Parts: sequence; structure tokens; C-alpha cells
Amino acid sequence: MADTATKEEYTYQVDKIKFVVTPVYKEEGETMGDILLKLMLAELDPA
Repeated sequence: MADTATKEEYTYQVDKIKFVVTPVYKEEGETMGDILLKLMLAELDPA
């Protein structure tokens, strides 16, 4: 289970709107490398 004491947050502001993003990571699942590879391969696939 994630430790809420060390919560990671990113704040973005666009004009008057402020967004607070808190990343959530699954313990098991695809790695970032796997996801990037799928995106790159999808770009090569002719539609």
C-alpha cells in the first residue's frame, strides 16, 4: 500500500486554472519502457 506521508504532487497553472496532479503507481503492471515501446510501434503501424 502506498505511503501517504510521502505523497508526490505536481502543480500546474494555466491562466487562472490550477491543476494538482498526484501520480498513482500500481505495484504490478507495465513499465514505462513497455508503454513507450507500444506507443512507438503504434506510430509505425500504417492506418
